[in-house]
Parts: sequence; C-alpha cells; structure tokens
Amino acid sequence: MWVRYNASPIGAYDELLILDHPLFRQRRLSTIPKIFVSTESSVQHGQQLWGIPKELASFDWDIQDRQMSCKIQHADLQFAIQLEKCNTQRSFIDSHYIPAALLKIQQTWQGKSYQFNPSFRGRLIPLKHASWQSNPSLFPDFNQARFINGFYVPEFELTFPEAEISTLV
Repeated sequence: MWVRYNASPIGAYDELLILDHPLFRQRRLSTIPKIFVSTESSVQHGQQLWGIPKELASFDWDIQDRQMSCKIQHADLQFAIQLEKCNTQRSFIDSHYIPAALLKIQQTWQGKSYQFNPSFRGRLIPLKHASWQSNPSLFPDFNQARFINGFYVPEFELTFPEAEISTLV
C-alpha cells in the first residue's frame, strides 16, 4: 500500500507498506512486516502505539492528472512506483463489509504484542496500470511481480483504534 495522509492527529505524512494477510487456516493474524514513512512523528507514534516497525524515508511525488509517481529514498537505497488511474466512476468501499478476521492486525515490538482492528471507508478508482523499480535491499523484490489489479482511493477515512497491548513472556 502506498498512502498519502493529507491530515492525521500527527500531521500530514506519506507511507509505503506491506500488509501480510496469512491464510485463514493458518490461524494467524495479519501483520505489517515492512513500512516506510516520511515523518519522525509517524515513526514514533506507529512504534509506540501499535508496534508497527516504521522507518523514516523521503518521498518525492509527481502528480499530473491521471499519472502519479513517487520515489522513496531510505539511506542510499531507492524504490520507485508509477500509477495510472482509469477514467471511470468511483465505487464505494467500507470495512464493515469485509470479514473482521482480515482486518485484525497483530504486531510484535520490543517484547510486546499489539492487536488492533483498523476500520475505513472511501471511494475507489481502478488503476489502469502500475509499474515499479524495486530494490531488494530496501523492500521485497517486486521486480519479477506483475500488476494484476489495484485501486486509487482519493476519498479515504482510516481509523486506527487503540491497540490491545500485552507483554510477551
């Protein structure tokens, strides 16, 4: 997921993340194994409140009509992505229509377990095309992957509830 928060309790920031959804029969919860964000306050809040392993990176955006691209830089490593939106009507999405098990996230951070269920709602626009230049030292190697389907969500409301935190034994 590539997200641009125009507003949040800690201000505007960008992020690039992987959300790992295990198979239901494995009886494991989803995790966020890798995430880059553009502000130090997002790094601190994500780690302390939800156990999310955020790392600081810079995001260089270029947005023109239906074309969007971004270069994400962390240390001397770079990841780039390009998207093209379809020229279609917007569809509505709401997390209330998604099985709760898919939305439950469990993170482990510094000897603690964090569990939370984010909720969201918004309007989707299908992507016509997506491409990327990955760096396997920065992010998993997506260079052999191919784009199947994706969405641009210009109107989006995300709620992260307070996590249930327990100490690991």
